[in-house]
Amino acid sequence: MTHIYHRIYEEFHILDATNTSRADEFAKIVQWLESPGCLFQRNNLVLDSEIRSEGVIKPGLYISIVLKGAGGGGPLNGIERPRYSDNSIVVMGLRKPSRCGGRAAGGTYMFAAGLAFPYPSIERLGLQREFLDLFGRAGADQFAISLKAPARILAMATEMLTPTVRGRVEELLLSAHALEILVRIISMAGARVITDPVGDVKQRRLRAVRDAIDADLQRPWTIPQLAREAGISHRSFNTNFRRVFGMSASDYLRTRRLEAARDAIIEQGVSINEAAYLAGYGNPANFATAFRKHFGQAPSRIRALKH
Repeated sequence: MTHIYHRIYEEFHILDATNTSRADEFAKIVQWLESPGCLFQRNNLVLDSEIRSEGVIKPGLYISIVLKGAGGGGPLNGIERPRYSDNSIVVMGLRKPSRCGGRAAGGTYMFAAGLAFPYPSIERLGLQREFLDLFGRAGADQFAISLKAPARILAMATEMLTPTVRGRVEELLLSAHALEILVRIISMAGARVITDPVGDVKQRRLRAVRDAIDADLQRPWTIPQLAREAGISHRSFNTNFRRVFGMSASDYLRTRRLEAARDAIIEQGVSINEAAYLAGYGNPANFATAFRKHFGQAPSRIRALKH
């Protein structure tokens, strides 16, 4: 039997923390839009378990517009996999079938629109040249980037996730938004294609700083200190960090600390006070407020799910 995910996957697995398949469950929130020819996945849910996906994805352009949520994913070899967070867009392009994977923790509130355009659909739309240009002069086979979501795309994604119309009108609205998002994303991603060696050096420095943050989340990092680590001026550091990772360095640090605290609650069963300390909060109430704003539910609720 052909599964709806076979439109974009050659083979795939979507598993929870117990290695139980959740593919059929997630397929219920997926639909095929005949025009422009894409899969649309409507995510508006709290994950009751860690979800891992892996499979061989067909050539095409894959877009995730994340209004709320956290996680990461992309090709499993060859390039760095971007992370996603609130009000971000992750774009992945493949010129040949590639093994990809993703992961999101249990308790994560996902409010995100996923759009998958197989290459035959891109050809039918006459956008093959623009698609191939996204891979840069070197003609790489894959790329994955994170972008800051502009207001227009956030508004369209919100309307797609919570439509106020039904039937044929809804289908036409979804199709119109999907096509406009595709065109806007191609334009945005095209501006991010790095073709000069200086840009590559700067990206490597920023990734090294990002890795240093990930390796020592409890260190009292400051923006001037991070800028010095990258060998970039304070003002230029903020601009370039946001361009490469889709968010400011301070937002990235806060997000990673909250994710680490959530993981400690889920995986180690730590108390809320301990989780607050791990996230760098001296006041558990402030931690709970930030946690609820980021994940859509209180840390006590996450801890209750654990037990």
